Amino acid sequence: MRRTLPALLLAGAVVVGAPLTGRAQESFASHPDSLLSHTDSLAALRALDTRLAMNHTDAETWHRRGVLAWRLANAERRTGYMKREANDSLLTLADSSLRLATHYAEDSPEYLVDLGRFHLTSNSASERSHAKKLFERALDLARRTGDSVGISRAADELGMTWWRRYRDRANRHIYSYVLENVKDRTFLKDPRSIAYFIDNQTIRAAAQDWSGQREYLEAWDAFAEALRADPSNESALRHTYMALVDRQRWAELEHVSRVRLNHDSTDAWAWLANGLAEHRLGDDRAAASCFRSGLALLPETERARYERLGRIFTAKDSTGLSRLPEGERENLARMYWLMADPLWATRDNEHRLEFLSRVVYAELRFSVEEFELHGADTDQGEVYVRYGPPPAVISFPPDPARQGNHRIRVLWWYTVDEAFLFDQLPTFGVVTLQPDDKREFRRLRDTVPVVWANAGDDRRTDSVDVQLVRFRATSDSADVYVAAHVPVSRMVRGIDLARGALQVDFQAYTWRAEPVFARTMREVLDFTHGDPDQIRSWSTRVHAGTFLYRVEALQPDAMRGARGASRIEVTDERGFGMSDLLVSARAAPRAGTEAARWSDFEITPNLGQVRRGQPFALLWETYGLSPKDGSDDYRVAITLTRERAGGIGGFAARVIGGVASVVGLSRQGTDKVSITYPRQVPARPVSVDYIALDLADAPAGTYKLAVSITDDVAHRTVTRESTVTVVE
Repeated sequence: MRRTLPALLLAGAVVVGAPLTGRAQESFASHPDSLLSHTDSLAALRALDTRLAMNHTDAETWHRRGVLAWRLANAERRTGYMKREANDSLLTLADSSLRLATHYAEDSPEYLVDLGRFHLTSNSASERSHAKKLFERALDLARRTGDSVGISRAADELGMTWWRRYRDRANRHIYSYVLENVKDRTFLKDPRSIAYFIDNQTIRAAAQDWSGQREYLEAWDAFAEALRADPSNESALRHTYMALVDRQRWAELEHVSRVRLNHDSTDAWAWLANGLAEHRLGDDRAAASCFRSGLALLPETERARYERLGRIFTAKDSTGLSRLPEGERENLARMYWLMADPLWATRDNEHRLEFLSRVVYAELRFSVEEFELHGADTDQGEVYVRYGPPPAVISFPPDPARQGNHRIRVLWWYTVDEAFLFDQLPTFGVVTLQPDDKREFRRLRDTVPVVWANAGDDRRTDSVDVQLVRFRATSDSADVYVAAHVPVSRMVRGIDLARGALQVDFQAYTWRAEPVFARTMREVLDFTHGDPDQIRSWSTRVHAGTFLYRVEALQPDAMRGARGASRIEVTDERGFGMSDLLVSARAAPRAGTEAARWSDFEITPNLGQVRRGQPFALLWETYGLSPKDGSDDYRVAITLTRERAGGIGGFAARVIGGVASVVGLSRQGTDKVSITYPRQVPARPVSVDYIALDLADAPAGTYKLAVSITDDVAHRTVTRESTVTVVE
């Protein structure tokens, strides 16, 4: 997040900043020998030296010289805390030049603000402290002269001096009561020991004021003055958003960002802030629209940084992602968010919205502008984007017993087992994980790369049991039968709703996130009478390929949903083979049909679940049998094996319907039962079989079901498997 700075844009050199404002901008543009014509930065500095030799009291040239040297020196990288180095000679040049600019133009708030900003890039706390006086002086001068731009810049910077103090004092009230009443104060050496207090009781200070309240309000008033003077001051706007998100003032954030958009609909950060506010206020549709608009307005590289999936991948997956061609990375991103979407039935992807909200929050809350640290790329930002808002944040003042260590410690507590301790350098705002916690974070990142627990949708998304069966269609496609048990009663539990709508979808996508098909059922149910849970079924034709499918249910009034998902494999299969096994409560030929294919049957689905003592049906198709004398001769072997061998009591299986010549055939055993019988039917490309089985009083449990077809002419066998679950 960058501050508005006077800048030089030189061909052949990159000098980061924004255009000059006020009188400085006018004087810069008025010179015919503008530095924009120079192609070399050092040559530009020499040209400025030549001009100063002619007029050593030229404040504007001193200012230009200081800004150019400042930017070339990488001053933002000189903080010892970040262990980076800058060009000391250029820093000295920048320091003296900026000071002389304020000396020869004592009436310039802009020059005072820039000198103060330069001081903030120092790794010396005492030098940084000088910035506040410069900002106060600039603000007083701008007020007296009525310089609205100067007022806005100075007030904004003064607000940030208060904000840095606020950050050093925030979140201490949570544990103040506990600290005064814990006998063993040595627990301060290990702040994690306080976690059990949070886990077992609510901890709040007795005072009504919250820690850092004065500093926060001083900063807020300064940002407000900056915006009154110049409503288009992007820096003051970002800082206003920052202050609002810090205290979770979502309704105010929505209002402030919307007012800004009414004045300038091309402000990317106003859209992003508005999206964060809308999402936290529960309006996902509005949030999605805002994020789309905001991301579209960002520069391409910045947009890519915001949307980078490596933020929520493991380190290994992130490295693999970076090695993919750009097109494949884009496809992987589409597929990731498709699979991460809690419910396709809703218009918005709640997890992607949560991801974008976390990134925007981190950018607003954890950025350190003077050192060019982007919030989402800091240690705090990475933890926040992966694991969301911590349930508790506890700030510990510097430990007086640890000489030379003046750092504040900040604990983010998620659970008793997961907490992260950060070091915060006072007045700098630079926060890093402690070494042990960094190692712990890396371990957790590579095992649990992201958690969406605070998104809310996982708590309202139930599961759907699904059965999918494939039958051959044409040479390059299959007919897919799907049955799903929708837990309507659980979806509406605890909701005062007697009657309402239910939407059930069956959808599939390719592995490039391209839609394959979508089937939707809509109905109105009476939730007060009978069991609203029902099994729905669909059939559709699918071409060869591998697809991701979902069956989803949505109750739109309560916004409760349920889903079941897996993949569909359809191969270009030809010749001898079998369909999947369709286990159902009942399967019988439709009246008046010859029942040449599976689709000629009336099917009552049960998803392979059979109540003890009730029969069930099996249906399958066999393809490519070798005919002989106009007939297909084959042998059927049906085997049921108890999943857990050695159970109490044996079981028996008896054919009670289907093939007439087999009715009455039965077998019994301890853990395994097999029924084998011959079949002779008129020769056809497809042979369809169905039988009804009775397991009598077979013990409850799961049974592995296998059906083998042996072609007696070609002497070849094919087997398909499924499961049958007997329930009480």
